[in-house]
Amino acid sequence: MGRPLRLLVQGTPDSARIALLDGARLLEFYQEDTGAQSLVGSVFLGRVERVLPDVKAAFVKLGLRQNGFLPLREAESYHRTSGSASLMTGQDVLVQVKKDPKGEKGAFLTRDISLPGQYVLLMPRNRFVGLSRRMTVEEDRARAQALGRRIADGRFGLIVRHAALFAPVAEVEAEAEALWESWRETEERARYCKAPALLHEEPSMLTVLLRDYAARHPIEVLSRLEPPEALPQGVTWQTLTAVEMEAAWSAARVEKQVDEALCRRVPLPGGGSLIIDEREALTTIDVNSGSTVTAADGETLAVEENLRAAAEAARQIRLRNLSGILLIDFIDMHSDMDRARVIAAMEEAAADDRVKTVIHGFTSLGLLEMTRKRTRDTLCDTLTQPCDACHGTGRVRRD
Repeated sequence: MGRPLRLLVQGTPDSARIALLDGARLLEFYQEDTGAQSLVGSVFLGRVERVLPDVKAAFVKLGLRQNGFLPLREAESYHRTSGSASLMTGQDVLVQVKKDPKGEKGAFLTRDISLPGQYVLLMPRNRFVGLSRRMTVEEDRARAQALGRRIADGRFGLIVRHAALFAPVAEVEAEAEALWESWRETEERARYCKAPALLHEEPSMLTVLLRDYAARHPIEVLSRLEPPEALPQGVTWQTLTAVEMEAAWSAARVEKQVDEALCRRVPLPGGGSLIIDEREALTTIDVNSGSTVTAADGETLAVEENLRAAAEAARQIRLRNLSGILLIDFIDMHSDMDRARVIAAMEEAAADDRVKTVIHGFTSLGLLEMTRKRTRDTLCDTLTQPCDACHGTGRVRRD
């Protein structure tokens, strides 16, 4: 099991703020309001409005303000199971939201639907059986692969998550069967619905966090809400009064850490800093040494500063929910061995992130290139809005 985590939940079932902490450090922050929840994971019966062969995509009516964007090509394993028949205008199609609508862009959709659980990810329109990237021991991988194939038995696709290694086989099997039954019920509803229609929603963010982390970490939840009927193993729940909840929130310095995560500059121990700039196409992080590294210090101090910066950069990426293409400009290093140490440090720091993160390595210009799966809005988009006074180049806190 990993380090103990704490979840502070402030608010009501209709409007909640959720802080995930590792000791005193804020790792993730979410603000949920009724009517403004993420659609990621939701399954719709949509209707194809327009097919664009040149773009290799279709626009699908979902009953939202904007039509969703659906690529015509999915993973090869999906097409081997479901075929490659062309979509037609006016056709009804079952789709899942992979990325929320943003600005003038509609939701990003897929036909290769997946239903996540604590131990497995079920893919009802696929037959691929795979493993979590967190499984690195060959013996564990072989055991998990055999378990996944036996459970799926050719009926559906399955990704066996790392948490399944530490759970009773019967629990893993029961979860997969429950997800399969949920999908069959969704399909049945689709037969009698008129498109567009919402058929399935992901649970609340609190439920998702418990699902994704409880198998790997002991979790203590502090909340004004009463606990759900069934808590995952390893989760303890304390229901607090309003005064006690406010005291816990204040003692954890949640508001201060959130405010710091909305700043462009992040100080580092020893006088260095990170400069984080979010742009439409990508996000850049510049590592400044301050006075900690001078020419006389040589390469060693530059590497040590970069290793400290890597840990904080990974935390800021996770806390700010940065995604897409990420470029980090570390202090210059001239040794491949030193660059490999920094890559290893980034991989270790990002290993516990529940959002898929891939470290691609250093570019020819010396920038560390990485990608992180885009799902929900960034922290900045959630908590701020464009400033009218500076014509959108700055942002102010939402009311």
